[in-house]
Amino acid sequence: MSQELQKAPVIRKAVLFPLLLIPMFLGGMDTTLFNSIAYDLPVLTDSWRLWFIDGYSIALASSVVLGSRLGARIGPGVTLSAGLFVFAIAGASPALLDSPLSWTVARFVQGFGYALMVSSVASVIGGLPQTRERTLAYSLWIAAGSIGAGAGPLLGRIAIDFNAISLLFWTPAAAALTCGVSAWLLLQKIHLGHASSTNLDVTSSVLAFLGFGLLIAGLQSHVGILLRVLAAALGCGLLALFWQRQRRSQDPLIDVGMLSYSRLGICALAIVFGYACYTGSIYLFSANSHSLWSILPVSIMALWVSFGGFAFSKLHTRFTPVRLLQLSLGLCAAGLVLAAFVGLWVAAVLIGLGVGAASAAGDSYLLGSVSPKDVARAAAVQETSFAVGAALGVAGFGGIFAGTNSVVVTALTTALIVAVIAWTFRYNRGVITA
Repeated sequence: MSQELQKAPVIRKAVLFPLLLIPMFLGGMDTTLFNSIAYDLPVLTDSWRLWFIDGYSIALASSVVLGSRLGARIGPGVTLSAGLFVFAIAGASPALLDSPLSWTVARFVQGFGYALMVSSVASVIGGLPQTRERTLAYSLWIAAGSIGAGAGPLLGRIAIDFNAISLLFWTPAAAALTCGVSAWLLLQKIHLGHASSTNLDVTSSVLAFLGFGLLIAGLQSHVGILLRVLAAALGCGLLALFWQRQRRSQDPLIDVGMLSYSRLGICALAIVFGYACYTGSIYLFSANSHSLWSILPVSIMALWVSFGGFAFSKLHTRFTPVRLLQLSLGLCAAGLVLAAFVGLWVAAVLIGLGVGAASAAGDSYLLGSVSPKDVARAAAVQETSFAVGAALGVAGFGGIFAGTNSVVVTALTTALIVAVIAWTFRYNRGVITA
């Protein structure tokens, strides 16, 4: 058994895998659950519903790497338990609260809990001693998250139809609490001997949190245009400070040097905009969905994401990396256009396939284009890109929809943005491989 798991008790995979994958199911479900029913939650109004959804992703994006450093310092088993406890308490809090501010604060806290969960699960899976076990665990991880994301809109609509909104808070919290107790009892002795760093760099984490939060505020807020511009400008300024701090650091949270456009920036962009299409589409197309039947294509779209990842495994030998990334985002853009003029059933297939292929391609090329010693830093870029995309999708789609009050205009505008990003990939001159 590998050094990472030598100090851990022997745990059967039939026990270990559920402890890792149930949290990923819960997190995947939570990513889409409230996107799809935000307009049916009476506590939330105007921009509060956007903040309630995006608070989760903002906290995740700004603290997922911090979570991995905590896991390296105190052990991923302890970090996973702590993340599950935070996720459970914060997730249940809205059932006892009745103001949009308190709901939104709870979502920020829950997003931090999910960041601890994601980083811990990744660390434990990465520490499995056999390649076959790691491959199986990663595949099951993706499947668990996708199934959870697909179940989110369906469960949300069922709860709304049966006037059982409180169950959406209590049930996942109970499952997370049960997993947290089990993880504490079984996994707390796992330590990662291969961890590259335990540096927390809280200052950089705070800069990322405030900068990204203010940028999102500029995109989605319902206040006057001047305040939105000021918020976005201040957010960009704080993110610039974060960027410079990371460039000068000998042990950065995010290796921003990897993000040059000629190197791995194109992979990160594909993940960000691909996943933004996913979360943004769920929010947008749920705005006019008021029945189980009308929300069904939104749920099915989440399942098509898994097929998109499978399609990448079959197509990556037939296309160059840049061409495949362009094709993936092109499918997302085409799906948004079809959603505007044809309907969501067909559009959901293209958007799901495009998102799945873009995510799988960006992930594979990002991790496959670096040396073994840089894989951990590339993984940090990957995880952060997914979280950034999740937040930008809701903020971008939601902000445009709030300004235009038109699903068609929002879909066409975002399709144009995604198409332009895909077109710029042709200027990439780097060498990327799977």
